[in-house]
Amino acid sequence: MPASPPPLVVQYLYVHEHEEGFHYPSVRAGSSPAGVAVRYLQCALTQAACLRLRDVRCELMLATNLSDGNVLGREGGELFRLIEELGVEIVSTEYRHRPEPGTYTYASSRYALDAMLAASEGQPADRQLWFTDLDCVWANPEWVFANAPAADEMGCIYIRYERDWDTVGFGEDGRTRRAIGELAALLGEPGTVPPWVGGELLTGRPDTVRKLVAACDELDARLGELGRTLPTEEQILSLAGAVGRVRFKDLSALARRMPTGARNAAATVDEPLTIGLWHLPSEKGLSLRRAARQIRRGNTEALRYDLADPARAARRFNVAGTGLMRRLRDDGWIAGQRCRHVALQLLGVSS
Repeated sequence: MPASPPPLVVQYLYVHEHEEGFHYPSVRAGSSPAGVAVRYLQCALTQAACLRLRDVRCELMLATNLSDGNVLGREGGELFRLIEELGVEIVSTEYRHRPEPGTYTYASSRYALDAMLAASEGQPADRQLWFTDLDCVWANPEWVFANAPAADEMGCIYIRYERDWDTVGFGEDGRTRRAIGELAALLGEPGTVPPWVGGELLTGRPDTVRKLVAACDELDARLGELGRTLPTEEQILSLAGAVGRVRFKDLSALARRMPTGARNAAATVDEPLTIGLWHLPSEKGLSLRRAARQIRRGNTEALRYDLADPARAARRFNVAGTGLMRRLRDDGWIAGQRCRHVALQLLGVSS
């Protein structure tokens, strides 16, 4: 029997034009499209390196509308080049599933749907595709890959929001789990309170992935007839599950959104070392960025060493919690980076 094709890990990045409005609360990279894109490329490089430095059996892809990183400045060009040198296939991807005009918060979240179509095109039928947010670290990729869902299921992470917790900035419709259930009832399904499907990890076979996107397109059309719209991928995915168009499997035992930092008010995750994929939204400007800087300098041995042991990796990426000295060190590092950036600007030098 021939061996199954290796898993394909797909990251995706949409780079905004200058005239586009957007807001990503956890980026901390200013408001310029280039600054935000560079921050996300730092995350993409770190995630790819976490897999390549451990020689994990998988293939890597970046779906993006960016064809030349040099348009983002010297650092952007270098990051883009290093990502390609890690064997990441760059796939040109247009943004066709845009939200309604006037959406600013997480304005590119629906780009995930376009990445799914681009990445699934021409793939072997039995290949497992893993779509991840850029700010993720693979702590135990082999274990995650070994627990892929069935061929007719889409794996995801259910976010444990309370039924009436309001996702502020997600438009006027479907901002809570209860509201998603009410939309499902309008579409003729039982008015239950469905789980909330997160967007940081989605996985499935190519045919299942394309059926998911088709279901989202159909739901968008039906909502449009009712004068309703859902601006983010999490909302339309949650609705697709609520109306039974997609069979989701919760992979929260494998992958989780990990709150980090002393200032993070979200509930901590028990036993983080048992989680195989860490989503680290609060680490974009800190540990993920710091790792990318080390990779740019050619210093990958320290990262390779830390990745070999989950406890060391957890300390590096602040998953294991932070004491006073670590917080002081991290705050000092961030302050140093800001001072360096300001100094380079005054000298007229690109970072």
